[in-house]
Amino acid sequence: MSIHLARSLAAALGGDQCVFGYSGRFPDEHSARLIELGEALHGSGESTLSSKGRLGYVMVEAYQNIVRHRAFPLGEAAWGKLRNMFLLRCLTHGHVLITRNPVTCAQQQKLEKQLVDLRGKSMNELKELFMEAIQRPNDPGTRGAGLGLIEMVRRAGVKPVWSFDQLDQNHALFNLALGLGDPGSQVGELLGDSEGLPELMLEHEVSCFYVGFWNPGVQKALLGFAGGEDPLTSNDRGRRTSEVGRMADMLYSKIHPEGPIIFTLQEGAHRTLSMGGDFEQGDLDHLRSKVLGTDVRITTGTGAREGTVLAMVHIPW
Repeated sequence: MSIHLARSLAAALGGDQCVFGYSGRFPDEHSARLIELGEALHGSGESTLSSKGRLGYVMVEAYQNIVRHRAFPLGEAAWGKLRNMFLLRCLTHGHVLITRNPVTCAQQQKLEKQLVDLRGKSMNELKELFMEAIQRPNDPGTRGAGLGLIEMVRRAGVKPVWSFDQLDQNHALFNLALGLGDPGSQVGELLGDSEGLPELMLEHEVSCFYVGFWNPGVQKALLGFAGGEDPLTSNDRGRRTSEVGRMADMLYSKIHPEGPIIFTLQEGAHRTLSMGGDFEQGDLDHLRSKVLGTDVRITTGTGAREGTVLAMVHIPW
């Protein structure tokens, strides 16, 4: 991981509390990790969220919307614009969730119609629509009437914003933004950020990243995401996860208290899990002594605060 990427992620955080991004394999089991992450992040924007489980629910439904409806056009490199993507930004007052995934043109027409209809309804009308859809008979093996989309929009509580970018004659890139709490106009603004985090993730082949505050719940969820991308045997994965957990504990105690922790999992020829932030020089020297003689690398650059060093610890994954 380059120091440029770490610095760019820290800059992208701005004055917000945290940012999370995922663009990996999208297995079903990551839904459980999203619930864990939602629980760990409860409190960021807490004054505007009425239910502790709401954030996790909306994240899971948005994630499953990608899993169920993503299309697979041909002719695009693995880390090109067709990459499925999931982004969460925790603002001071609320959250913004953004997803993007290719869909067929037939799916585009259906989604456009559904979202226009849902955007025009009140919270009570959305609840009634959901109850009606539950009671309506559906074809076997289908989740009829767009139940997930209805309830996702209702629980988010902020009108959805979306767009479609034409890819070819048969496919479009579906971009969806949902707000929770009181994110104000930033839902639409963040969806329109065409040169921000998605492009940074694609350029550096980042399958998972997080930048912001840290707690044991965040750590557990992120290591779960990283483990889900790991092709090694379960024994190797368990050993590596334990090592990374111990490293994370050490980093948390040493990183400058006013700065965020930065976490990434990068693909490429050598998958690498990286963690770091701003350090005092003495704490960085202590960290170097702990990894001496191992396969762990440390890269450094100028820190954001006077007298600090931006350091990233890189662990083969």
